[in-house]
Amino acid sequence: MTISLDIGGFASRFDRQVWGLFGASIIGVLGTSLVMTFMSIYMYESLGMSMTQVGLADFITTIVEAGAAYLGGAACDAYGRKKQLITGLALQIISYLLISICIDTHVAIPLFILALAFNSFNGGLYRTIPDVMIADVVKPSDLVEAYGLIRIGSNIGWVIGPVLGGAFLMFTSYGNLFYITALTTLTYLLIAAFLLRDTRPKLQPERLRLTDIAVVAADRPFLAFCLLMLFMIIPYQQMYTLFTVYSSAYVGLSSFWIGVLYALSGLMVALFQYRVSSEVNKYKMTSALAFSAAVFAIGFFMLSLSTAFIVPFIGMAIITFAEMIWSPASSTMQANLSPESMRGRYFGFNGLTGNIGWAVGPLFGGILKDSMGGNVPMMWAIIGSIFILCVVGFMGLDRVVSKRANMANKIEKIGAEG
Repeated sequence: MTISLDIGGFASRFDRQVWGLFGASIIGVLGTSLVMTFMSIYMYESLGMSMTQVGLADFITTIVEAGAAYLGGAACDAYGRKKQLITGLALQIISYLLISICIDTHVAIPLFILALAFNSFNGGLYRTIPDVMIADVVKPSDLVEAYGLIRIGSNIGWVIGPVLGGAFLMFTSYGNLFYITALTTLTYLLIAAFLLRDTRPKLQPERLRLTDIAVVAADRPFLAFCLLMLFMIIPYQQMYTLFTVYSSAYVGLSSFWIGVLYALSGLMVALFQYRVSSEVNKYKMTSALAFSAAVFAIGFFMLSLSTAFIVPFIGMAIITFAEMIWSPASSTMQANLSPESMRGRYFGFNGLTGNIGWAVGPLFGGILKDSMGGNVPMMWAIIGSIFILCVVGFMGLDRVVSKRANMANKIEKIGAEG
């Protein structure tokens, strides 16, 4: 009986919208991780692209997504969150089907990259919308836990998706996996259409003005936060490019074991994210972000020690712990720094700058790997060193942002006293 009451209290703590987004995040990430976990390996091993070329392809597609991220954020302020979410999901279903056709028909590499760019554009149109919705409906003191909950949903998808993808690749083609991803995206769209509501605040309707990007950029504390997040993403992105290639080409892990490796990360988040978020809620967000950068450095430095079978798993565990701190802390600070009337544009701007980091990351990693040759220890040492610089950056950010934006569990009290 006690357990039942506890579960009921936990469930009632958050708005129904949050639980709808929680379920949608499981389904959406399951489908995405089913295919995208193996994209770098496919381009490197099946298409014969160098890692620099793989990085350049990722750069192009992610720059496209960066522009779409701001467009999507601005549109959700002007036309509503739900409409923008449904539009982006519908377009992405089409792009997943297109990628499958491109793989099965062996199109030229430039056309394949064009299909990936179209897919990235469509993803950029809606990927910031769930975070905007969370900020719309959750009180500030609960934001860390709410964003942590959504991340649990995402990582449940990560537990299932890569393992399922690795298993499917044992008896079917990579192109066929995209049909499954299109189906999971359709399921996400149906959840958005029938279970979610539009959470846009009832303010004076505004026209879509892309020039408002200058207004957002003039907010110096927010700009400093976005630029620091961009710099943080560049080395972090190697978890999805260099890490997979390192695990496959140097450690010798099969596609199945690479799927298990990423499933370990998802399982850790599913089990421990909410507890970690509760602890993060007690500290300043800048302190949490600085600590996460230090842990990231340890995890990536770990990869420089050896190419033994167990090393990628240890490194992944450490990196995932850092993620569990970084993700809710950064999302909470983003929400706290964003004015209600321009929330979509602020989130879209952070999506724009963040995606520039995601774009530069693969290109940086590809050039780094190709220039280092077989010097794997130095490659990971350079990446770990960038996180040390991020620690210093977050410590400096502490002096720039207000106390109200930097706290989670005390934000309402500060606001009342101010």
